Amino acid sequence: MAHWLARKRHGQESDYIQRFDPRFWTVDFPRPMMAAAIVNSKGYLKIRCEFHHKGELCGLIWDSEDTLDHPLLAYATDRDYSRTTLSFDWISEGVIPLDQPHGPTLTIEGRDADGLPRTWYVRLWNYAAGSPENAAITLPFSQLESGYGLPGEPINPHDIDRMFISLVPPGFEPGSNSPLAAPQIGTITIKSISCTGDRPLLEIGDIVLPPHGEQVATAYDDAYNQTPQRLVRSLARWVIAGASCTMSA
Repeated sequence: MAHWLARKRHGQESDYIQRFDPRFWTVDFPRPMMAAAIVNSKGYLKIRCEFHHKGELCGLIWDSEDTLDHPLLAYATDRDYSRTTLSFDWISEGVIPLDQPHGPTLTIEGRDADGLPRTWYVRLWNYAAGSPENAAITLPFSQLESGYGLPGEPINPHDIDRMFISLVPPGFEPGSNSPLAAPQIGTITIKSISCTGDRPLLEIGDIVLPPHGEQVATAYDDAYNQTPQRLVRSLARWVIAGASCTMSA
């Protein structure tokens, strides 16, 4: 059977998504805690965390480079966030609130103006309007400043590899392996995700594989951090005309 080990698109079909599309956020966390992200029927991004130890932290992640999807389906890499604004509504329960020490923080990993690796920590409460557990957050990247209070240190929005929002349980102790008195459930709902300003859209592959007799499978180890909607999108484009799909927990 003829085949092609594709590394990138060469004129294949593509479409566009909004940058920060809720389907393409991921989660990561240390064991034994658990976390999952889904997009519900209203288009809200929902994250559920189960914390077991005082030092556990879950990251809600946006990557500038899509390394999870097939090259013919991945969204385009864009590390420049200058003059771009991300806004969303935030609702949380069971995690440290926005206004408290160790509250949700946007960690930005990239490079400074000299091209040297750099990490910035942007306190979301500094860019929020509302209550510590129900707020509207607006993040204009060209004006973001790191630090607990404002004014802080400006970030470099031109060269960002990834960013993530940290989620920790009440009573969080950095680096602690002490167990919580009981497992702590935290839930976060992110509504009305919007990207405005420069380059609010990302090109994304939209190919459909011709009919074939091969199967496709996935499992927890290579899919635990992704939303079901992202996985289904990929599988639906590979599983065509008589092929079958297997998903295991």
